[in-house]
Amino acid sequence: MLKVTPKVTRLINYIRDIEEGKLQIPTFQRDFVWGKKEKLELFESLKLGYPIGSLLFWKPNDTFFVKEEIGPYRVPARVQNEQYLYILDGFQRLSTLFGCLINPDNTELQRNEVERVKEFAIYYDLIAEEFTFSRSATTEITFIPVNTLIDTYAFLDYGERLRSTLTDRALASELIDRARTLSSSILDYELPSIEIVGGSIEDAVDIFSRINSKGAKISPDWMVSALTYNQEHNFRLGTEIDRLLFQLKEYNFEKIKRELVLQCIQSAFGKYYFDEKVAGLVKKSNFIPVAIRTLESIVRAVAFLFEELLVIDSKLLPYSSQLIFLTYFFNEVPQPTHFQLKKLKYWFWVTTYSGYFTIYSLSKQRLAFNQFKEFITDPDVDMIFNDKPGTPFIVSEFPKTIYFGSVRAKALVLFLLNKGNDFTPINAANVDELKIYYLLENHQIPEGVVPMISYTPDQSDAEVVQTKHRDLSYMFDSPNFPDYAERFLLSDQMRNLYQIGDFQGILLSRKDLMLYHESQFVQSLGLVF
Repeated sequence: MLKVTPKVTRLINYIRDIEEGKLQIPTFQRDFVWGKKEKLELFESLKLGYPIGSLLFWKPNDTFFVKEEIGPYRVPARVQNEQYLYILDGFQRLSTLFGCLINPDNTELQRNEVERVKEFAIYYDLIAEEFTFSRSATTEITFIPVNTLIDTYAFLDYGERLRSTLTDRALASELIDRARTLSSSILDYELPSIEIVGGSIEDAVDIFSRINSKGAKISPDWMVSALTYNQEHNFRLGTEIDRLLFQLKEYNFEKIKRELVLQCIQSAFGKYYFDEKVAGLVKKSNFIPVAIRTLESIVRAVAFLFEELLVIDSKLLPYSSQLIFLTYFFNEVPQPTHFQLKKLKYWFWVTTYSGYFTIYSLSKQRLAFNQFKEFITDPDVDMIFNDKPGTPFIVSEFPKTIYFGSVRAKALVLFLLNKGNDFTPINAANVDELKIYYLLENHQIPEGVVPMISYTPDQSDAEVVQTKHRDLSYMFDSPNFPDYAERFLLSDQMRNLYQIGDFQGILLSRKDLMLYHESQFVQSLGLVF
C-alpha cells in the first residue's frame, strides 16, 4: 500500500536528520554537480525568504545501497532495520545546505577538510551584505561563516570577537544586528517535503514525475539504475550512459536521448524494445554484461553511421530505430565483413528513403526486427521486411524545406553529402561538424542547399571553410569551379545563368540536376522515385 504524506518543517531539522543518518542518498542518484554559483544563489534565496522547491523522500519496500559522502562529510549508512528515508528530489540542495551549515567543530562526522574549505566554506560579508567564498587563508572579521549563523554558541562567540576587534562600536552593533537577522531567516526557514512510504521504484518514478516542483522528469534509466545498482561491480546504468554520451561527442552524437540508449539495451535481449519490460530484464543474471556490451556496440554503430554513411551529427539520423537495429547487429557481429557492411548501408538507405519506420505500425516493426535478426545468422535472408512482397517502396516527393525534423529532408542532405564525397568512407578523427550552406543569398530552399563536412584545420578546404557567409555563389567565379561542380552538383549552365543574374534559373536548373542524380540513386536501391 502506497502512502504519500506532505509536510512542512524547518530547514535545520533536515540538516539534523542527515547528520543522524535518518535521510540517506541512494547510490542511483546522479553525482553532486553544483558549482559555487548555484550554492551562493541558494543561500541568497534563503536570505530573501524565497521558496527553493519541495523535497521528495521515500521509504520503499526494498532497500538500496546508499552514498556515504554528503557534501564534504561522510555519513555512515544505517543498518537495514533502522528507520530512514531516501532522498529522491533535493539531493543538490540538501548536499549544499548540509555541507555548508554543519559546524565542523561540533560534529563527530569525518570529513574531507580540503574539499570543505574549497567548496563549502561560504561566508556572509556583513559590510557588502552578500554571500561569498573566502578569497584568502585569513578571512576578515566582518565575514561570518554561514555555519556560525545556526550555531548559538558559535554565534555568541563570533559577536564577542567582532566587538573586540572593531573600534567603531556603533558599526559593530549594526553588523551584529545584520548577522542576527540573517540567522533568524535561516533558522526559521521552512521547507516543504513529501514522504512516500511503500511501493516500488516504478511508483516512486511516477510520483516524482507528477509532483516535482520544477516539472522535471526522471528518465527511465534512472529507474533501471535503482534496480540494477551493483556495488560489487560498481555498476550504475545512469553513470555508464553518462560515459557513453561523453564518448559519443567525437561523433557529434552526444545529444541522443537516454531513452534511446535504454531501448537499445532492451532490444539486445532478442525482442524489440517495446516487448521487453525493464522490470523483468533487470532481474536477469546477465543484465549487467549485456548492458555493458550494448553500450560498446552503440559506439560501433554510431561510428559506422558517421564514417560509412556520413551521418556526422545525431540530428541527421533519420530514425532512432535505425540505431536500435544497428546496435543489435554490432552486438552480434562486432567485426562485420565487407559484404555485411555493404548490406547494412543498403538497409540504411532503403529504410531512410522508404519511410520504413513511419509506414509500419509497431507490430510490423516487430516483424521487421525479427527479419533483420534472421539476416545476421543467414545472409541469404532479405534484411528488408516488406509486408507487400513484390511491391516496391515509394519515395516521397522532393522536400519543400530543409529542417532536421523531416526524414525526407535528412535523406536529401545525406545523399548530397555522400554524393559530394563519392560515397566513400571518412575518418571521424579528421571531421569537425556538419555545415549547411546555401548556393545563393536569401534563397534558403532545398534547391540551393549545399551541406558540407567541416574538417579539422589540417584537413580543411580553406576557401569554403573561411567564407563568412552561407552564400557560396563565389564558387561560380572560382578557378576551382570544375571541382566544385563535381562535388556540389553544379553545371556550366548554372555558371552562365549566374553571369547574367538569372538566380531563379540557377535554382531550377540545380533542382533538375539534384532530382536526376537522386532518382538514379534510389532506383538503384529498387525504390520507386
